[in-house]
Amino acid sequence: MKKSLLALAVLGAFAGAAQAQSAVTIYGSFDAGVRNVNNANAAGNSKLTMSSNGQYNSNRIGFKGVEDLGGGLNAHFVLETGFNTGTGALDNAAKLFNRSAYVGLGGAWGSLDLGRQYSVNFKTIGMYDPFNYKFTGIIPLAGQGLLTRLDNDIQYTGTFGPVTARAEWALGEQAGSTSNGSARAVGVGYSAGPIAAGAAYTKQTAAAAPNLETTNWTVGGAYGTGPFRVAAGYARNEADAATGPSNDRSDAWLGGSYNVTPAAQVTLAFYRTKLDAAAAGADARRNMWVLGGTYALSKRTNFYADFDHSSFTNGSPAAWGVQPVAGNTKNVTGISVGINHLF
Repeated sequence: MKKSLLALAVLGAFAGAAQAQSAVTIYGSFDAGVRNVNNANAAGNSKLTMSSNGQYNSNRIGFKGVEDLGGGLNAHFVLETGFNTGTGALDNAAKLFNRSAYVGLGGAWGSLDLGRQYSVNFKTIGMYDPFNYKFTGIIPLAGQGLLTRLDNDIQYTGTFGPVTARAEWALGEQAGSTSNGSARAVGVGYSAGPIAAGAAYTKQTAAAAPNLETTNWTVGGAYGTGPFRVAAGYARNEADAATGPSNDRSDAWLGGSYNVTPAAQVTLAFYRTKLDAAAAGADARRNMWVLGGTYALSKRTNFYADFDHSSFTNGSPAAWGVQPVAGNTKNVTGISVGINHLF
């Protein structure tokens, strides 16, 4: 009896909180499908899987709210976590709200947000990714080596006509230094009519001695007219090394999409990743082709499929996290099909 009364009291407290903050929204994305990859181990066997964090769109459930403070000022927050389709588990073992956890103030002057959030680099590249950050577990522009999210981040965003300006400082929280362990970035985007373009620059300093620095910059653009859209971009990541040459990475991409009908879309893109090496002529390279298609059953539900092929030079697939056991294979092909629902 006591347990029942306690449960009712807890539910009542949540209900009261929901009534007090009527602007809170629950949202999310649920992506379920299967993926087959060849050369999944050293023996060259194929692997069929369902468990994923979302093949087409990343799985998530989130809470966001906005409160009008008057005078054009608002307070807002976002809490968002990811989960695995096949098991229902969180998509990581360390953080409950691993995707976003920030609060901020906004107005005509822009928005100032504090907490874990998508980086300036990530938001800028999103303007000219041919797939608009879909198939992120496959395509190397998010979550596979490039800067995606930052903890302890203070970020400003301001939109003035067609121009969006961004700046951030992710605190390193190291005694005696405001730079060690931190990341600082600036970015700018332009969007007007059929044209979108952007650029960003980020500098990170390692927390541990000798406090090596990593710089990242990106530039790109997109053009859309009628049912067509083309996009291209470049990103360069340069990491200082304690000894020897820098550990650098570059990504270049080009692609386009076509709306076959109002419900059906096809996208084809090429991505090249290069990892610099100390020995001349030994740079590791990956060339990836991705062909994806979607068919919308409604505004919130769609079928999707993709075919992707990667070839490797002077490096194994494991260098990019493509497969757990690389062996000596130089080619990996994947096929995915599934359904995605937004709520």
